[in-house]
Amino acid sequence: MHRRTVLSGLAIALPTALAGCTGNAGPGAPDGTDSTDEPTDTDAPDETDTPSNTETPGDNETVTPGRVSASLTPREECSGPGEATVSFGDETISVVGCVVGNNGCNVARLQDTGYDADTGEVSVVVAAVEEREEGEACTEALVNLGYEVAIETDGTNVTSVRVVHDDVDGRRTVADVTK
Repeated sequence: MHRRTVLSGLAIALPTALAGCTGNAGPGAPDGTDSTDEPTDTDAPDETDTPSNTETPGDNETVTPGRVSASLTPREECSGPGEATVSFGDETISVVGCVVGNNGCNVARLQDTGYDADTGEVSVVVAAVEEREEGEACTEALVNLGYEVAIETDGTNVTSVRVVHDDVDGRRTVADVTK
């Protein structure tokens, strides 16, 4: 008697639990896409020479707030998920880190950079962003996304660098290094 109760409960609960794994659209998305996804730009990025950092750059795109420019290069290596290190050179700064994506379609992107002339602080925001073609399936496992951000200062007085990750663990400062 208990066996029938358990089996009838599974017959109702199992299809409901597996409904999210079929790749169907999210609630309220009649066109077969998840209505919460933001569109992504798949065109080749261009270098930007504007002093404003209000636009969201694409892969390997350079953002130039004032006289500081930065570009991101994906890396295969990812030794410390959720961490970043900062190295100062003469007129360059290198940030090597690892953001954590929530599925296999995530990639690391340079989301924002900023320079505060009063304090000499450069801020860098790296995000894990989903990029997939229509109908493409993604692994549903966390992925470590290694990156390197090269920052050129052109003689600008940079005294500190703050690195922010925006990924599966939320938006948080992962490195704050003073020269």
